[in-house]
Amino acid sequence: MKKKVVSIMMGVMMSASLLAGCSSSSDNTSGDAASSQEASVAEDATENASEAATQEEAAVAASEIPDDYKYYFSFDEEDERVHSAIQDTAATPIVQTTDDAVTYVTGVSGNALYVDGSKGAKLDVNGVGDTYTVSFWVCPERSANYMPTLQYGPDMHGDATGGQHYVNFTWADWNPDGSAFPCVWAYDQLDDAKWPNWYPDEVNTHVGEWSNITLTVDPTELSEDGTLIISHLYLNGEELIGYDSDGNVRPTYVVSGTMSESDNFDFLLGINYWDAIMKGAFDEVYVYDYVLDASQIKALYENGDASATYDAPSHDVVLTVDENAIDTVGATDFSNGWWSDWSQFTELKDGETKVVKLKNWSDGINSYDNYSVLFTNEETPAHEDPNESGSADHKEYGVVRADAFGWTPDGDIDASLFNYSWGNWGTWLTQVMMEADVELTISRNGSELTVNAVQTDYLGSANTCTVTFPADITADDDCYFAITGEACYIDILSIEDALTVEADPDAIDSVGATDYSNGWWTDWAAPIEIADGTTTTINLKNYSDGVDNWHNYVMIFTNEETEAHKNPNPDEGVGSADHVEYAAVRADAYGWDADIESGDVTYETSWGDDWATWLEAMKDADVTLTITRDGSSMVVDALIVDKDGNELTNKTSWTTTCAAGDPMYMILTCEECYIDIMSVEVE
Repeated sequence: MKKKVVSIMMGVMMSASLLAGCSSSSDNTSGDAASSQEASVAEDATENASEAATQEEAAVAASEIPDDYKYYFSFDEEDERVHSAIQDTAATPIVQTTDDAVTYVTGVSGNALYVDGSKGAKLDVNGVGDTYTVSFWVCPERSANYMPTLQYGPDMHGDATGGQHYVNFTWADWNPDGSAFPCVWAYDQLDDAKWPNWYPDEVNTHVGEWSNITLTVDPTELSEDGTLIISHLYLNGEELIGYDSDGNVRPTYVVSGTMSESDNFDFLLGINYWDAIMKGAFDEVYVYDYVLDASQIKALYENGDASATYDAPSHDVVLTVDENAIDTVGATDFSNGWWSDWSQFTELKDGETKVVKLKNWSDGINSYDNYSVLFTNEETPAHEDPNESGSADHKEYGVVRADAFGWTPDGDIDASLFNYSWGNWGTWLTQVMMEADVELTISRNGSELTVNAVQTDYLGSANTCTVTFPADITADDDCYFAITGEACYIDILSIEDALTVEADPDAIDSVGATDYSNGWWTDWAAPIEIADGTTTTINLKNYSDGVDNWHNYVMIFTNEETEAHKNPNPDEGVGSADHVEYAAVRADAYGWDADIESGDVTYETSWGDDWATWLEAMKDADVTLTITRDGSSMVVDALIVDKDGNELTNKTSWTTTCAAGDPMYMILTCEECYIDIMSVEVE
């Protein structure tokens, strides 16, 4: 494995540095009708821990870092134990190491390991037993629910034993006030599905700053019922103490066996089998086979420089003009000033929704140097100033910029109306918008205008920004929109009417909501019998927003015919005490439950790694599912036909634990999508 310290010059900009403890913001001027976008500075990460700790604990001084560790990774030099890792849903296990070079950046002590959001890392570490200490530094550029920092376990995905077993240090919104880090999520699917979780009382994602996380585990410290281990979690050298709603200390429980030695042991940085991949850096990873004391844990923290500057690796941006673009705005050298170029105007009638796809290129310096959407009352010539070429009745309804800002003739749009997903403005500027694939969903409803933007970076990570704002417009007024921008270049690739999802009156059943408002595990179609020795063909229509893989159809294989549109689980729903769920198989070549997690499953897809094409197809797809059951052998062949007639295929094969001749049923469900079931045939 070759070590690679990144120092790539941007093709069209200087790279920006993200300072530990700070987020980047842009400089806007009133002449641009802009406002400063401030990212909040994180509070002292140890404040709650210090308040909760006793004076004696708070006074603990650092000693020395013990050198009798079982594993240590400094990331300062070439290390063959460090491997790049990806998620490959067609492989078993899903997390696979690659020969890609590992990337390093400056860390808290020498160099640090960098993960770019498309790949994580796997370290050559095996379990050391139930008594242990694990410690690491992390500087994340972004956060998301359940996104892993460090995750480890002897059978993380259940491929070897049929049951998941792990500890994950993650973000979660279990805290009622919002997302928090570090949360500890431990799981033991092999022993009565124990699933303890712990989260800090302080709501702080710690994005854009270096944090030292240490966990100590002593199996002699047990919960009252003796089933869980009371561990101790430290942030920046201070123990984190949590409390329940009654003011009682809430221990950081973990399940036993999560550090058991195993041929299937995973020790993963920034990646796991299910969730979004982290983008950021790791440094100074230690694993001990005993519990360190408070002074040694303090030494682990004080040995690193928490204020170290984190220089995000730059991406070499090469602007490429798309010859198939239907229109362009701006200049390829970013020399265009504000209000200097405008695309062709598109009419937007009341009640209509248009979808615009464009490529945004910018220099990554100012947040306003990106696309903007202009709304007016008339169609003026493309690439001409609408104020000059417009009629005497010309009227501007408003402007919405890419950076969650906008205005109308009456003033700035209320900032609270914008809902955007990114937390770090430096990353948004220099990673996302310098080379962004953008999909704008623009709609009009009475006096309100809506712009919903999905901005996808070169790594395939999507940011979203939505605003609905009041305009001086009535349902009878004319409305047109155009794309403009400053110091950027934009290729407009398509403008189409938005897909209108309507329930098909000829459908025999349906699942989900036509506005995609249905959450996970909220609707279930009538169970379809999958008898042994038969082939069942199901034709359905799948509608989705094309953002997340899992927002499409899901097949649940069970042992009983439960009532349609009722939860089939026995605890919360209508299933019997003997209810069994054999397998869950998603449209995106992924699944879970005992049959799938046994490891005896294969996925074969025609789209390979081209998930963008697959996602686009699933927005409006005719799907034919052919399910063949032959004894213990299960095969699902999916034929997916998009709205343009292009075909994609997906084959899932596994061995079921359902005995030959025993009853089996398939229930279709989904999340944030809509499905019309058109026909079911059995041979």
